[in-house]
Amino acid sequence: MIEHIVLFKWKEDVQIDEVNELLHELSELKNKIPGIVSYKIGHNLSTRSQGYGAGITSTFLDQSSLDTYIPHPEHQKVYTKLIQKVDNLLVVDFQDIME
Repeated sequence: MIEHIVLFKWKEDVQIDEVNELLHELSELKNKIPGIVSYKIGHNLSTRSQGYGAGITSTFLDQSSLDTYIPHPEHQKVYTKLIQKVDNLLVVDFQDIME
């Protein structure tokens, strides 16, 4: 399994309703793209966030599933909207060394 973590640092002028809509659209990808085992998304509650306001943790069956997800048209549709609203994205993909 592959873990895919994305943190979002929103632009200052982005409103909370815009953020919530984007997070909702992202959460729907689990139902649209094969190979996603789990998908969790939410607002950052940490006081150590360094400005990152939300995050996703998702699990994919394998590297091939993640490779399919990134260019998938449904993901790209949301990503196109999302990239206009963020100052920065932080992405980590890893396979659990304990597996």
